[in-house]
Parts: sequence; structure tokens; C-alpha cells
Amino acid sequence: MTTPTQPDPACDANQLLTLAEAADLIGKHLCTVKDWRAAGRWPNAVQDATGRRTWRVPASDLVDAGDLEPHQVREVAPTLAAARESRLVGTLREEIAQLRAELSAALAVASERDRTIALLESVLGAKGAAA
Repeated sequence: MTTPTQPDPACDANQLLTLAEAADLIGKHLCTVKDWRAAGRWPNAVQDATGRRTWRVPASDLVDAGDLEPHQVREVAPTLAAARESRLVGTLREEIAQLRAELSAALAVASERDRTIALLESVLGAKGAAA
């Protein structure tokens, strides 16, 4: 007996996408996507019930408007995951660069302190030998 397979959520044409996700998918600026939503390009777009101004667009509306090809709906989840990962990698690279700069500055301060300590020790040693 075989069990029916569950539909892949990544293939769901009714999957609701935020405007930012839609912008990532179709390669447009978020402001453009917001303007298109306001102009009615995606008639089934809905506003979140949370009271926030977040809008969600069904992937099928993107297909109907010609912004996505039907076969691309299957790739929505992996494409969004790759975009999130890419942004995260960029953020982490920036943080690493910042930490390297901070480490370099801290090493310079430590080196200066070592030189100051060595100088003070030599001065104290010279005074001790003179006394």
C-alpha cells in the first residue's frame, strides 16, 4: 500500500510572499514592487491581519502578471533561501571586517603598552642600580 505524498509547499502557487520577497524573486527594487501593489498589479494581494502595513502577494499573482514563469514557482522557496543566505553572508563579512579592524587597533594599543612598560622597567632598573 502506498501513502499519498504530501504536496511540496515550495511548489504552491498560492504561497503568500511579502513584498520584499517578491522584489527579491523578480529582481525589482522594493519601492517599485510597492508601487505595483498599490496600482493593483496583483489583485489577490492581502494585508496582514496583524495591524502592520505588511502586504503579501500570492505567487500565482506574480505568474499571472508575467513577473514569474510558472516553472519558477517551484523554485520560490530555494530562491528566497539563497537570497537570505547571501544577505547573511554579506552581513557576516562586514562584521568580520569590523572585528579585524578592532583587533588591529587593540593589537596596536597592546604593542604601545608593551613598549611603555619596557621603558618604565628600564628607567626603574636604572634608578635602582644608581641607588
